[in-house]
Amino acid sequence: MPRLSLLPAVLVFLALVGCSDGEVPVFVDAGTMDAPEAEVFTSRNDVNVPEARGRVCDRSSQCDDGVPCTMDYCSSDGRCANVPDTMACDDNVYCNGLETCDLRRGCVRGAPLACDDNDACTTDRCDESTRACQHSPRDFDRDGDPDIGCRSTQCPDGGAPGDDAGLCWVGSDCDDRDPRVSGTLPEICADGVDNNCNGMVDTREPGGCVRPPHDRCDDPLDVSAGGRFTVAMAGTTGDYMFRCGGGTQGRDAVLRLNLTSPRDVAVTAQSRTGFSLVYLMIQNRCGSTMAADTRDCLLGFPTVWRTHSLPAGEYFFLLGTSAGSTGAAADVLVDVQLSDPVAPAANDTCSTPTEIPAAGGTFRGDLIGVTDDVSTRCGSTTPDVLYRITLTEPRDLIARAVGSSTDAVTVSLLDQCTRSPMTLRCDSGTMPSFIARSLPAGTYFIAVEGRGLPAYTLTVETAAPSSPPPGDTCASPLPLTAGTAARGSFMPFESDLPISCNSGSARDVVYAFQLTERLDVTLTARGGSGDYFYLALQTTCGERSSERGCRGGAPSRLTLRGLDPGRYFVVLRGTRPVDYELLLETRPALVPTAVTANETCETAQAVPTGGGLYSGDTSMMAHEYTYPCASGSMAGDAVYRYRVERSGRVLFSTEGSSFDTVLWVTRADACPGSALPGVTCNDDGPGIGLSSSLELTLSPGDYYVHVSGLYTTARGMYFLAVTPSTAAP
Repeated sequence: MPRLSLLPAVLVFLALVGCSDGEVPVFVDAGTMDAPEAEVFTSRNDVNVPEARGRVCDRSSQCDDGVPCTMDYCSSDGRCANVPDTMACDDNVYCNGLETCDLRRGCVRGAPLACDDNDACTTDRCDESTRACQHSPRDFDRDGDPDIGCRSTQCPDGGAPGDDAGLCWVGSDCDDRDPRVSGTLPEICADGVDNNCNGMVDTREPGGCVRPPHDRCDDPLDVSAGGRFTVAMAGTTGDYMFRCGGGTQGRDAVLRLNLTSPRDVAVTAQSRTGFSLVYLMIQNRCGSTMAADTRDCLLGFPTVWRTHSLPAGEYFFLLGTSAGSTGAAADVLVDVQLSDPVAPAANDTCSTPTEIPAAGGTFRGDLIGVTDDVSTRCGSTTPDVLYRITLTEPRDLIARAVGSSTDAVTVSLLDQCTRSPMTLRCDSGTMPSFIARSLPAGTYFIAVEGRGLPAYTLTVETAAPSSPPPGDTCASPLPLTAGTAARGSFMPFESDLPISCNSGSARDVVYAFQLTERLDVTLTARGGSGDYFYLALQTTCGERSSERGCRGGAPSRLTLRGLDPGRYFVVLRGTRPVDYELLLETRPALVPTAVTANETCETAQAVPTGGGLYSGDTSMMAHEYTYPCASGSMAGDAVYRYRVERSGRVLFSTEGSSFDTVLWVTRADACPGSALPGVTCNDDGPGIGLSSSLELTLSPGDYYVHVSGLYTTARGMYFLAVTPSTAAP
C-alpha cells in the first residue's frame, strides 16, 4: 500500500516533467558505485546540497537532491523521496545506446549499440535513420563487387543467389583494393591488369578486350559538376598531339567540362606517384590540331591551370603521360574547382598599369589569365601585371612580393614599359625582394610575374637615398685574405654582377685579393646543409669576358692553376639569402708529376705530406680493385700512398681528367685498405663535372688513394691533386 500511495504523486511529477522547458541532459561517464563522495556528486547542480532521501519534509521544495534527472517530492509519510527518471536523460539518439539516470551521478551515457555480426565479409554499422544495425558486403575499393572470397550468410548452401529479396550476394572481385578489377567488368586492353578476374590479361581474353574508358574524344569523363577524379591511364593510347609536348604522348585521356554560365575554373592534375610529368591541354574542340582551338597547354608535377570568367560552353581537358607505369601506378588524380566568376586583372598591359603613390603602398592581386608584355632578366617571358611609380627626387625603392608557399613569383624594377626594357633590379621565389638605392627622380615600372598565380601581395616602400654596403658592387669589394675564412650573409646585398655559370636573380657579394707571384688558387664557398653557391673569378670586376673560371656546387669549389700576379675579383652568389663562408687558399704553382706503373698497392706512388699534383693514364692499366661507388666497373686503376703527419682537412680531386673518374680513399693497413668513416668514395664531385673530389678530415697515418673509371670503358688521361688545407685551425 505505501508504494501504491506514491503512484499519484509520481504521475503528477511525470506530468510536470513532461511540461518542462526541454533542457538537454548533462551526462557523466559511467563508473563504479564505489567512487569517492567528491567524485560521485560532481554531476549535481549544487555540490553543497545535503542528502535528501528520507529527510523529514512538509513540502517537495525541501527534497531537492541536486541531481537533475531525479523526481524529488515529499511523500505522504512526511519523508523525501527521489525517484530516477531515465526518460529525462534520453538524447533521442538510437545508436549511442540507452542513457540512464543514477541517483548519485545523474545522467550516465549508455554503451553504443554493438552491430558486429562476427562476419569478416561485412561492414557493420548502426543506421540512425532506420534505428537498426546494417550489415553491408565488404567492398574496400567501392566498385560494387565484394571480395571474391565472400558471400552472404543468407545464400543457399550452393552459394548462388535465389529468391531471397536481395539478401543473398556473392563476391567476385579478385582484388578488392583496385576499383579497375572486378568480376563484373570487361577486360581492358593494354593495361597489364586482369580486369575481370578470369586469369586472362589484356589480349589473351578469349572474347577480346575493350578500349579503356575516356581514352578518346567520343568517351570523355564528364567533370562539369567539379570535384576530384581518378583517371585510369593504364591501357590508354597516345591519340592526340600535345602542343607543349612536341607530339603525342605515350598515353592520353579526355575530360569534358560543360558550363552553362561563366565560371572561374581551377584544374590540378597529378600522377599518383607525384613524380611523373602530366601534360594538360585545354581545347574548345577535342583533338583539334588547329592552334585556335587550343586555349592552353602545360606540363608539370602537379600541373595547374586556372582561369577567370571562362565563358559558358563546352571544353575538353586532354591529359597526357608517359607509357611506363601499369595498373594504379599510372593513374592521374584530377581536381576540378568551379567558383563564381571574377574579372581578370586590369593592369595586364603597359597601357593600363596600376599607379603606385610616391610614398609606396601595398597591392594584392592574382596572375590568372594574364599574358606576357615585358621580358625581364629574372622572369623572361612569364605572364605579368604592371605597376608604375614616379619619383620627384632621388629615393631608395624597396619592393617585396609574397606568393603562396609553393608558387614562385618574380618582381622586377624596369626603366620603361616596353617589350625589352632594362631590368634595374629583380628577384624570384616565394618571397622575392630587392632594394634599389639612390634611384634618380623619374618614372619607373614594376612587373610582377608568375604562371597562373592564384594570389600575391606586392609591397613597395621608398626611403631617403643611401649608399650600397661594402661588397655589394665593384666600387667597394670586400678584402679576401688567403688562409682566413671570410664569413657573412647575403641579406644586405642585391643581385648586381653578371657571371657566366648563373644568370639568375639571387643576391651576390664581391671580394678582391692580390697575388704578388704565380700561384695555384683554390676558392671554396660553403654554408648550411644543401646550400648551393656559385663562384666566379674575374680579372675585371663585373665583366664575364674576363672570367678565369665559374662553378656552382654545394659546397662550391673552384681551383685555378698558375695564376699570374695581379688583382682578382671573386663574385659569390647564393641561391638563397643565407649565411656563407668563403675561403681562399694559395700554394706555389705546381707542375704535374707524370706517374706510370702504379696499378697496385705494392707499386703505389708515394705522395708527400704537403701533397702534390700528378698525372697519369689508365688506358693500359689492369683492373685490380672493386670500388664502393663504381660497382660492376672493370676499368683500370691507379694507386697512390699518402702520409698524413698532422690531423687536418685534405682535398683529393681529379679535376681536369679526360674521363668519368671515381676516387676512393682507404686506410693503408691492408690492400686495397680498410674503410674510413663517412663517404670516402666519389663519382662526380660538386661543381666539377665528371671529375671526382673528396674532402676528408684525416688523422696521422698512411692512406691509399685509388683512381679509376665509373664504368669499364672509362679510361684515359687523369690528374690527381692532393691538397692539405692551409686554413688557420
